[in-house]
Formats: sequence, structure tokens, C-alpha cells
Amino acid sequence: MRPASLTEEQWALLEQYRFLKGIPSGSGGTEASGLLFDEGKMVRYLEDRFALMGSSELKTAGSLFMKRYAFVAALGMLAATCWNRKLNLSPGNLVLVDYVNDNGLWLPRIHLKDPSVWEFTSPAEKDEFIHSLFSGHLDKMVGVLKRSVKLPDLILWENVAVYLFWIYENEAFTTERDQKLHDFAQLLSDENSRWFGEYKKNPLKEYYTEKVKVEGLDDEIRVRKTCCYSYRLENGEQFRCKTCPQTCKVKRTVCESN
Repeated sequence: MRPASLTEEQWALLEQYRFLKGIPSGSGGTEASGLLFDEGKMVRYLEDRFALMGSSELKTAGSLFMKRYAFVAALGMLAATCWNRKLNLSPGNLVLVDYVNDNGLWLPRIHLKDPSVWEFTSPAEKDEFIHSLFSGHLDKMVGVLKRSVKLPDLILWENVAVYLFWIYENEAFTTERDQKLHDFAQLLSDENSRWFGEYKKNPLKEYYTEKVKVEGLDDEIRVRKTCCYSYRLENGEQFRCKTCPQTCKVKRTVCESN
């Protein structure tokens, strides 16, 4: 790899999705590395944010946390595939800062203490980055949430998968269609299950199902296999995913019976 940079437009896109350069001002923020292996710290972190999240349930808070943290994987792969760039996404480089938007949704910002960027010069370098991102990082976060709040890893990995699929299926992010299709196929391949941890099968692949027509929506959607519990948040119906299996299953049955 060799030192590189991102354009102002590329940084602006990352910031749009809560990735910010540099150490946050003031004393606020939580280093991701402090949560990665300590179940007690993870539980305290979630409980301290019940009011911000609009939840008093650890499982709901844990699932919401993973949905927000999934952007580490999604934006890391966006930079790698679309820009051929490596961001420093090691847990010790990430600081989470609480933020609640105008709709009352908890959307923590993720600060990159070291905002340096590198260019991949070989496929092996990109493979190594993907392995470290998932096996060395995201899988560890899945593990601590699974142990601390007893969330099934099926929910946690689907919370990651939906945002990765969004990156690779969104035509706005890149014109390099062939590269995007290649990298996406690699991410879904069972041959690369080692990228994700101690798995015999790729933990993302089972969620990549055919999109279907659902009553009330114009576009076909990929209905989730698991529920992320967003509807359990305070005023949760407004936050329920449009791909929720609880609601889409009923509507899809109605559609198919007509």
C-alpha cells in the first residue's frame, strides 16, 4: 500500500453517514476498543443510553447499537471498493459520540482519530483489510453483544448485511460496476467465510435473498429474515423498518394470494 488521500467530496459523503475526521472536541466520546471485549462495559454503555435511544430493553438497545455500528463495515467497504482506499478502522482508532437527530433517532457519530488514507496496490492487500475489518473487528463486536445482551448472532449479522447490500446495490456510489460486482460476489462467497471469523459458511450470504413486491410499496424489497426490534423503541412504529418480517410477511401473503 502507499499513502493516499480522499477528495473533499468523498470526505463529505463519509460525514453524511456519520464518519468524521479527527478526535472529537471536548471530553465526550467512547472508544470502540473499550467495548470490544468487555461485556460489562458494553452493558453499561447501552444502559447509559436508554433515554437517548428511547428504549429500556438491553436487547433492543444492543440491536440498535449494531445497526449504527454496521456503518463501520459499510463505509469501510465503500472506500475499499469504490475508491480503492483503506481507512484506519481499527477499534482503537474509532471514537463514538452521541447524537440524536431532529426525529429523535440516536445516530452516534464515529470519529477517526487517525484520518490517514492508503491506496491498495494489490488484491492481497485488500483481502487482508477485509479480513481485519470483519474477523478482527465486526465479528468481535457481534460476539460481545451476543454474550452481554444475549442477542442472536443472526440478528446482529443481518444488521450488518443490510447496510453492506445497500452499499453494493446503490448505483450512486460508483461508476466502476465491474469492480463493485466482483467485490460484492467475494463478500458473499462461502470460500471467503474466513474473512468473517470462525464460520464454516459465510454469515452474510443467507440474507441475500430475492427482492419481492410488497403491498403499499412501489419498489421491490428484500424482506429481512430477522426482526431488529426497532418497533420496540419509544414511538417505535415510526422507526419500524419497511423490510420488517413481521409486517411484510402478512402483506406479501396478501399480494401472492391475489
